[in-house]
Amino acid sequence: MKRKLALVIAALLLCAFVFGASAEGKKLKFGYLVNDMSHEWYQNIAKGAKARADELGIELKISDAAMDVAKQISQAENMITDGVDVLIITPIDVKALANVMAEAKEAGIPVVSESNVIPGAETYVGIDNLTGGKRAGYWFAEYAKLHNIDPKILIVGLPAFEDCRLRVEGFKAAMDEVGLKYEVMQEVDGAGSKETSLKVAQDALTANPEVNVIFGINDNSTSGGMAAYKEGGLDESKLTAIGFGFEGVVGRELLLGNTAYKAAVAMFPDYMGVSIIDAAYKVANGETLPANYESGTVVITNDNFAEFYTKNGDEYATNFDAIRALMDK
Repeated sequence: MKRKLALVIAALLLCAFVFGASAEGKKLKFGYLVNDMSHEWYQNIAKGAKARADELGIELKISDAAMDVAKQISQAENMITDGVDVLIITPIDVKALANVMAEAKEAGIPVVSESNVIPGAETYVGIDNLTGGKRAGYWFAEYAKLHNIDPKILIVGLPAFEDCRLRVEGFKAAMDEVGLKYEVMQEVDGAGSKETSLKVAQDALTANPEVNVIFGINDNSTSGGMAAYKEGGLDESKLTAIGFGFEGVVGRELLLGNTAYKAAVAMFPDYMGVSIIDAAYKVANGETLPANYESGTVVITNDNFAEFYTKNGDEYATNFDAIRALMDK
């Protein structure tokens, strides 16, 4: 009898997991507000989130604000009215969401944030961006010493976002910590887009043709800087480019294509998508999460690429087990 009871309980728990049931036994519904789906990063997060939601039997609605703050606020209000069980937000402007957070709290809807911390959210899903920047700085310091590089650095940033500011701060802090002598020739705002990064990098490189290192806060920033370097007729053999995010096709082709792009702080967007759903699922079921629900990160180079990605025809599959192993260390 005890054995039968145990089997029944196990079956009920399995059903709750498979069909996305909350503690109250209903089918869960999540809303995810994306700041800008034009970026490959968020396209891949959305794919990972949708796949994980389907796996858990959770209804997932995704809305793209296309960097329009008013639109994101309206989308959030609609999802609150719709009665989602958890609201997941990649914020455009954290301060602008104060009223949204108050409305969600009044409606009893918990909020999970991605990319940047939102005051009042249950947790922030993502990497520690300061630490990620330091990973890039430590890697480059070692690489520079090994290759006798006298670093003259162009930083292509996105200062409007705190996570991007922290990446730059960490990059410089790590180089300082290990005593690497370097000079930041200029910091420019590439707005996270390749086109803008190309334009502002062209101006910076015209003024500072001695630049031999480009650090970008995402793949678009780095690739835009690299394109400006090439178009400026500078000697690409002397350039070392470092990315952040390793968001998909852009970063992968640069890394594997024998270019100046030598390393990137990989953030595994498809796994990030899985993580935001897992975090929201736990919150919906009453679990208390840490302030930072971490997703894995590592500096990717040609040497360790195959550990985290497996070629499958023309595509590459991310090795989730390898990412989970990173977080167990």
